[in-house]
Amino acid sequence: MSAALAAAQVLPALAGAAVGVFPGGVALFAAINAITGGDGGRAAPPPPWQLLALVSATVLVVAALTCVPVRLGGRRPVAEAL
Repeated sequence: MSAALAAAQVLPALAGAAVGVFPGGVALFAAINAITGGDGGRAAPPPPWQLLALVSATVLVVAALTCVPVRLGGRRPVAEAL
């Protein structure tokens, strides 16, 4: 029960962080540069390792914040927890 509740929170967070950072964030950066004409080459997208760190940190924070309610819900009977 605890693993199912944790996975129900962490998997969507992983998908959302990955889609939001890589195609979403990079496309937003390119669109803003295209609309504003850029700023003379001073702005650059972050390196891929920073984007991966951001996705990893997001998933870890969601997992940590999910642990408390999952542990509390796991101690109760399944019918009551649902």
